Amino acid sequence: MPTLFLRVLSPVERLEEGFAIGCEWLIVEDDGQERAQGVTDYRGLADLADPNVDWLRTPTNIVVLVPSEHVLGVSCTVPGRSIGQIRRALPYVVEEYVATDIEGMHVASAAIKRGAVIHCCLIDRDLLQGWLDCFASLGIVPGFMVPDAELLPAEAGTACVLLDGDSALVRTSDQAATLDRTNLLMALGSLELHRLTMINGELTDIERSQLDAGIEVESAASGEGAILTYLASRWPEQPSAINLLQGEYTPSLPRDPSMERWRSVATLAGICVLIMLLTVTVEGFWSSTQANSLEQRSLALYRDIFPQDRTATPASIRRRVQSRLGVRVTSDHKGMVEFIGDLAGVVDSSMTILGIDYNDARSELNTELLMRRYEDVDRLREGLTSRGVDTEITSAEQADGGVRARLRLRAM
Repeated sequence: MPTLFLRVLSPVERLEEGFAIGCEWLIVEDDGQERAQGVTDYRGLADLADPNVDWLRTPTNIVVLVPSEHVLGVSCTVPGRSIGQIRRALPYVVEEYVATDIEGMHVASAAIKRGAVIHCCLIDRDLLQGWLDCFASLGIVPGFMVPDAELLPAEAGTACVLLDGDSALVRTSDQAATLDRTNLLMALGSLELHRLTMINGELTDIERSQLDAGIEVESAASGEGAILTYLASRWPEQPSAINLLQGEYTPSLPRDPSMERWRSVATLAGICVLIMLLTVTVEGFWSSTQANSLEQRSLALYRDIFPQDRTATPASIRRRVQSRLGVRVTSDHKGMVEFIGDLAGVVDSSMTILGIDYNDARSELNTELLMRRYEDVDRLREGLTSRGVDTEITSAEQADGGVRARLRLRAM
């Protein structure tokens, strides 16, 4: 999609109806070709910000360049054990570089790495908010707001000078400054250079004669709209340029309609799965309740028929009935699932199963549990015995958090 570049030329002025602002604009296509450009004011921006243009509604397609004379660049080292600690401490470290209250300044930084020098930009909050309010009133939500110096080349031994009327923006590998054209040569004389790049202008013959003869001078960008055209061409080459829109000023990206449709489908699928799980849970609970009820009724009926047999259990009754019916019942084929079912029927929330080992050849289940008291071990064994499981306590010892017990389960 195309990209809209806006280069603001001054702070905004709030009026009764709207704002007063001057800026350059440039639209660049995906292939780098320029679609259109110009210089405009608040009314012109209103015509430019067509709400029916889809790509203008995406913040990442709008880049705003602000004058570096309003931005203070600082490089510092901030101690901290984590990125979060360093980010929180950064405003207090850079406070010594500003003469005003740091609370009135917005601090934006490049990528933060522990033990590395952090490059950051400081700008007055009111100034930044004024630009954002102006654009917001027109429906323009920029995704990037970058000091223009951030897009100039920054190489060791090289200075880049952007001429703009009577002022000059100078950037080197570690610093940037906006100064009057009359002070340009004095500033260049204090730098150790081997290359000088002039943008949107040339050195005068007098300046060239006073410059060190060993400095190579080259020129770039000339003609109408040359500054913004040059800076826009540098945008893809400067991925590390500091974006002032960080923290509370981070723009909100619009939601993808296709993602919204998939989110609705996913929500509906989740609801269906939840209903299915609830249905299965309710059915399982109802079946378990019915099974317990039938088991108790069968036991009551047996004891009513055989009142002298008070030691009968559901498991023993089942074996006797199977024996009467000629069904062969052996203890050698009780499966792991049956053992776990018996164990689950007697373990309560105060007990924790630490491990299970099943031996199919011996039809034997070894388990290790953590319980609160020794009495719980006996209670667990009695519960398993009542379910027709021969339970042997192989060990029981005091451990952190309770009693660690190992049990061996076999079919009776």
